[in-house]
Amino acid sequence: MKFLPYENFTVQSSEPLTAVVRRLEAQIEAPRIRWSFSRNHPPYAGKLSENGFEVRRIIHYRNSFLPRIRGQFEASSGGTKVRIRMDLHPLIIAFLLFWCSLWYSVTIPVFLLILLNLIQGPFWQGLMFVVIPTVMLPAIYFSFRYEADRSRRKLTNIILGNSP
Repeated sequence: MKFLPYENFTVQSSEPLTAVVRRLEAQIEAPRIRWSFSRNHPPYAGKLSENGFEVRRIIHYRNSFLPRIRGQFEASSGGTKVRIRMDLHPLIIAFLLFWCSLWYSVTIPVFLLILLNLIQGPFWQGLMFVVIPTVMLPAIYFSFRYEADRSRRKLTNIILGNSP
């Protein structure tokens, strides 16, 4: 398992760049703050240009680990290649690093002091503080994976012109 979740993949289309951009254009709206509950919108919000795109999937629930999706177009005589990278937003990464470093800088010394019997406390209590974040990291990873897999399928269908 990767420490920080990300995914790189490439989609090869036999169609020219303009056709791929046109299909993506129909599925991406300009970024905006959403206060309404309308579900009548494209699946993605972000920026699209002739060189690439940066989008996020529009969801109607909370998920801080929603992938940030960036793609680059490469036109060739045989069609268009789209290189896509999905990763966490840098602020989420910064928060996770700050939280984990703060948590472990306090709990590991306490755990070691309990382990060496220098302070009183049951062993499982000290172990619990070390294990909780270790269990949370896979939860974060699988939350990202769930959203990344959905976006990968959807983007591949859009780029190749398949019905979703």
